[in-house]
Amino acid sequence: MNVTKSEIQGLADFKRLIEGYLLSCVCIIGLIGNSITCLSILSNRIRRSSPTDVFICSLSFTSIFVLAGFLLTHGIRSIFHQYGEKLYRYLFIRIFPPHITFLLIQIYLTAAISIDRYLLICSWRTMTYRKWRTSKRMLYIISGITIFSIIYCLPFWFEYVVINNEYISLSSIGSHPIFRLLMRQYLYFIFIFLLPMSCIITCTLSIVYTLYKHTKTKFKSHSNPCRRKKHSRKINTLLLSIMIIFLVTQLPYFIYNVIYALEGPSLMQNLRARQYLVINNLLSTINASATFVLYTLFGTKKVTYPQQV
Repeated sequence: MNVTKSEIQGLADFKRLIEGYLLSCVCIIGLIGNSITCLSILSNRIRRSSPTDVFICSLSFTSIFVLAGFLLTHGIRSIFHQYGEKLYRYLFIRIFPPHITFLLIQIYLTAAISIDRYLLICSWRTMTYRKWRTSKRMLYIISGITIFSIIYCLPFWFEYVVINNEYISLSSIGSHPIFRLLMRQYLYFIFIFLLPMSCIITCTLSIVYTLYKHTKTKFKSHSNPCRRKKHSRKINTLLLSIMIIFLVTQLPYFIYNVIYALEGPSLMQNLRARQYLVINNLLSTINASATFVLYTLFGTKKVTYPQQV
């Protein structure tokens, strides 16, 4: 594909605006906000004992590393071109594998939150699950997700190499047909796209439908909601918002990665595809920064009773 100098310059200006300034601002705000969210939960005994807050804290903690990865590998590179390129070459191989590991943890934590809320709201054995659901067991689930993500992402430590400290290229392992077929196509489609996205979409739609039915029933009976029900609505709104924002911001990124898996690195020669990737990177940082905003609006800041949420 023939690319003119004006098109290359246009792409550089586009990246500087989107990834340089906008993405960096979102990352910095998200890093501060998610750090405050983690500290506010960990410093409060009641919140630490809430399974929902345990999930929110782990999601915010994971998002800190996701945002830091985007800032170091994309934001600084796009703002300070010459210095940023040198820093990018030095950091990419060291940051890329843990970065995608935290991205995978973030994806499965969101899926776990959607399943957890689905079981609380829609399952016919809700009371049994509520008794089983403790902060300690949620930590076991989070630990399992973390271990799975680390094991799954181990091969990506060997995907790229830096040649002569000048440019980044696929290694002999990363360019091997079996690696491209397994890690970038079949396993990606199953474990990163199909399983978590189907869980999140199914649970989200089921929760929305169930809450809609409950709302209609409540208005027909003219019942007055108590404080506990109002609090539950806030928590449901918080978690539903996290799921919906995840779907809106991450679905385009998943579509891009599926296309990349099918076409391979040659896709990056297409300027439109590279612009699309820039937008997707910004959407990913928005998703990682949204948790603390939603927690501020709908979180459990004034909980004074011991029931689970």
